[in-house]
Amino acid sequence: MNYEKKYGAPFPVIEITLNQGEQICIEPGTKVYSDPSLFLRTVRNSQRQRATGGKKIGMFSSANKLMTIVQSGATNSRIAVAPCVPGDVIELNCGNGEQWKMMAGSFLACDMGVNFEVVQSGWSGLISGGIPVCVLQTSGAGSCIVDSCGTLQKFNLNGNKVIDVDVHHLVAWSAGLQYHVSNQRERGLAWVQSTARFTGQGSVIVQSNCRISPALK
Repeated sequence: MNYEKKYGAPFPVIEITLNQGEQICIEPGTKVYSDPSLFLRTVRNSQRQRATGGKKIGMFSSANKLMTIVQSGATNSRIAVAPCVPGDVIELNCGNGEQWKMMAGSFLACDMGVNFEVVQSGWSGLISGGIPVCVLQTSGAGSCIVDSCGTLQKFNLNGNKVIDVDVHHLVAWSAGLQYHVSNQRERGLAWVQSTARFTGQGSVIVQSNCRISPALK
């Protein structure tokens, strides 16, 4: 993906340049501006995967996730995207043995060669309904840009280091990392405090803020 970060945190704008016929995917509603030579259409992820030869995905999948496909009709066509909350962005490289898991709200843009499926995270939702939280897992090859709420910090684990992260501050992590989630419910309260302990080799990307009220963490 050919892009330039036009402005820094906390209000970054990513300007992406496409060649004629090139396509990318962006999160719906994140476009700031674009050249008139670009054609945008919003589809379900299952339609995008069929169009690009992606594998068939099951019932616990990202089939119903909406994604906007951007196609260029001319050389050097530009589109700019930006996160919906103040924060920062980081590029994840997929392929060559490296894939990622990410919070669904962190996705911003990706190459068409990157596919997604939904996997269960191992922790429950904020409210006591007990609904499991699902996360996106990448497959394929290409670049994926994710965004954060607040500043970003990347921790690299070498197999000896262990790190505990409040799940509401997670942005993305290497798919090969192992993690154990402990859920703590305070007596008389409706929400669950969830902490993920990561081990193994890979990277964990966290955000300084979270997308919910601290009172509901």
